[in-house]
Amino acid sequence: MSSSKPSTPWREKYAEENKGLGHIDLWLAGTAFVLLLVGLVMVYSASTPIALKKYDDSTHYALRNAVFALAGLAAMAWLSRLPIATIRALSRTAFWVLIFLLVLVFVPGIGMEGGGARRWINLRLFTLQPSEPFKVTLILYVAHLLALEPQRVRYFKEGLLPLLGLFGLGAVLLMAEPDFGATLICGMVVVTVIFIAGMPLSWITAVAGAAIPLAAAGVIMAPYRFRRVTSFLDPWDDPLNSDFQLAQSLISFGSGGVMGAGLGEGQQKQFYLPEAHTDFIFAVIGEELGLIWILVIIALFALLVWRAMLIARMSDDLFVRLSSAGLTTLIASQAIANMAVVMGLLPPKGLTLPLVSYGGSSMVITLSSIGLLLAFSRTLPAQNRGGATSRDGPSG
Repeated sequence: MSSSKPSTPWREKYAEENKGLGHIDLWLAGTAFVLLLVGLVMVYSASTPIALKKYDDSTHYALRNAVFALAGLAAMAWLSRLPIATIRALSRTAFWVLIFLLVLVFVPGIGMEGGGARRWINLRLFTLQPSEPFKVTLILYVAHLLALEPQRVRYFKEGLLPLLGLFGLGAVLLMAEPDFGATLICGMVVVTVIFIAGMPLSWITAVAGAAIPLAAAGVIMAPYRFRRVTSFLDPWDDPLNSDFQLAQSLISFGSGGVMGAGLGEGQQKQFYLPEAHTDFIFAVIGEELGLIWILVIIALFALLVWRAMLIARMSDDLFVRLSSAGLTTLIASQAIANMAVVMGLLPPKGLTLPLVSYGGSSMVITLSSIGLLLAFSRTLPAQNRGGATSRDGPSG
């Protein structure tokens, strides 16, 4: 008598969908894991003072961050095993679910307000920031529609305008929170996906020409955003008031020098540098670990982006190619924006450093994005996954 379990329809379907799939990109997974480990250590170091003050427990934020990381790793592992057809099917539903959640943010008793913005949903056990998963579902849904009808890129009114309308729907809800940074990031990734699909450069120029005045109006009409821009232009003009955060960040980098003051020995996190364990954790790394580790972090992000873009370059599946490019742009743009803000190269935007900063929604969604990229990497031929060849033949 055979001891094997009888086959079931869902097992047969899963086996059929996964037939011929390869292994995940270990370079991509390993780089993400190293960045995550660095983040776990630095969140503990950066959050100790504020955790002691608010909760009388130096590990409060560090332990919560570890829980978020475990949840994100579980999501990453699950998503990395999903077939592409399943991911496409999920994206169609998930986009509209996230639109609904963005609306729920404004419902009294459900939505939560903090720092002058209404961006969170209270789920009792934890809070959810719908804008984080919305970025991912927007990428996947637009990529799905373009893969379904590649000819969309040839027609503006009937083809591309509806896709821009999907972004516009989300942008209206995001700006109402308000979340100007998330709106900009969403716009950037949507244009990137459409451009890679074949959108003419002249159309992109036209879209950018229409978007820049709108973005400028969004800055000017909100006094706090306008102050951020003016303080960015001269961070030492008012270092004890409007320029305080950026000034303290620059002091952190200057204090760290090349070798750093030592792990845990930073002084700016002692209530001088606001948001030390979230938006400005890169400054704490600069102070405690020095220029050497700043360059290591930048190199790790560069490696992660390179491996992710390699998936987009190697794939013959249009959905995989567009989704990979969009997710890579999402991670890269947030990382670049955060590091640039902390170093005074861009006005403050309220974006976390992916995989490194403290944050529930952002941590889980970034690891989920890595999981999707790993799922996409499994569709590549084994000889292409190493990066030695391309879809068009040998490189070089």
